[in-house]
Amino acid sequence: MNALRGVLIVASLLIAATASAADGSSSAPNIQPQLALAVHLHTTMSSGNLSLEEMITRAKAAGLDGLILTENASLRVEYGFWPLRGLLAYGVDYPSVGKMGPAAYLDAVHAAQQRHPEMVLIPGVEVMPHYVWSGSLWSGDLTLRETQKNLLVLGLDQPAQLAALNGINGGLWRRWPARLWPLLMIVPAVWLWRYERVVEVRTKFFQLARRRRYRAHAAAIALIALLLVANNLSLAHQPADPYGPDPGDAPAQRLINHVRAAGGISIWSLPEAKDFHRYPMAEIGGLLRRQGGLLDPIGRGVSGLSGALTVETDPYPESLTRTAGYTAFGAIYEDTPHVQEPGKGWDQLLLAYLDGRRAEPVWAIGELAYHEESGGKRLSDIQTMVFSETRSPSAVLTALKSGAFYARQRTADWGLRLEEFSLRDAATVTTSGRTLITPRGGDVALRVAVSAGAGRVERVKVKIIRSGQLWQELTAETPFDRQWTDRAPEQGGRTYYRVEVGDGDEHLLTNPIFLTAAVR
Repeated sequence: MNALRGVLIVASLLIAATASAADGSSSAPNIQPQLALAVHLHTTMSSGNLSLEEMITRAKAAGLDGLILTENASLRVEYGFWPLRGLLAYGVDYPSVGKMGPAAYLDAVHAAQQRHPEMVLIPGVEVMPHYVWSGSLWSGDLTLRETQKNLLVLGLDQPAQLAALNGINGGLWRRWPARLWPLLMIVPAVWLWRYERVVEVRTKFFQLARRRRYRAHAAAIALIALLLVANNLSLAHQPADPYGPDPGDAPAQRLINHVRAAGGISIWSLPEAKDFHRYPMAEIGGLLRRQGGLLDPIGRGVSGLSGALTVETDPYPESLTRTAGYTAFGAIYEDTPHVQEPGKGWDQLLLAYLDGRRAEPVWAIGELAYHEESGGKRLSDIQTMVFSETRSPSAVLTALKSGAFYARQRTADWGLRLEEFSLRDAATVTTSGRTLITPRGGDVALRVAVSAGAGRVERVKVKIIRSGQLWQELTAETPFDRQWTDRAPEQGGRTYYRVEVGDGDEHLLTNPIFLTAAVR
């Protein structure tokens, strides 16, 4: 019996070895602890329909390990009528962190974290760096642009830090000297008040001298000056100059620089999504008339106009390459982004990092943009899977900064799970977001293991991208575990590998692993 048992053991080992060789691997996957997080969420504290407690309850039921909240930092948009755009203005101001108060927002999230220690709750904000008005109200082509060209900001946990975000993009017109320039008109007003002119009037029999004063004119100039100062101060809360030329990416870059200096994380949100809405002028006129006062006659005029107010934000993938210093961008969300395709925008950013033209790599994140569960949208549809052994906000933020995560989209029935993504040489193994430094020209092994949960068998497409080029492509059945051998670059050379598995509603996208040939 012992001899027979030994034969069976040897046979089973040979079968296992044969199966591993066919799969290109020689051992079980080195599974890293993963936390399933939903990113870009709004509750009733800003533009969402669920309270924070309701969202946590649904997240637990969906099997999530944490929530990254991105309540709107400010949701105020205002249109002013020339020439007193600050005083003759109509604005809408929806719930936001700015209205609630940053301290109250942070306290609410921290209190929820205490009530639910098993969940990771991270308070963040969604910031609109600027918006721009174009066209004309009177010609019926008024357009509001860039309200959805936004950045997600994480890792700022002080009320003053959050409060400062709405005041970064002011331009010169928001600085005190620029706001108070009309006070210079007081000088000629005072001079005119004191000035008098003697006017001689001749009659047939005698000559009269009459003094002429200009105090009414002086008072009018002083009143205009004070009116303009009040107008400028009323404009101070608006981001950038909404009535001038489009500032492009400059406001976003200032925000990114500010967040980076404060030790936070900034993420470009939904860079290839398009936002478009139209509102008839009659509706706008009705809103102005309800404001009453000085806006009532303007509302009457607008109500009789044809045309509509257009609110739109065009896709902005080019902003990813025109700005620097941000941490990540939304790469998987409810749309069909293309920037992550081989050789396109994301690869250009990573190649710029390899070439030394960028100081740091840019990571790809899964972004839900959740306000409510409508149209079949669920909290668990799009996830950011973070490699972390610790369930804490600080550990998650550290992983997000370092690229130790991947993004996935899943259905209600199943979703792909990355069991291993590693690069190794004879001595070292490394994973997402890290760099393997190896002797020049040596062999390295790239290993990818993916499952679909509970041993589910699904046919999926697998793409391995190496330095912006499609290097390997195959169709495999889950669960699979494959290994590829590659040659390291020559001395000082650098490359990277990243993986995309599946498509559509079952989709997985890794962050890159970098490979550098050691310099001797």
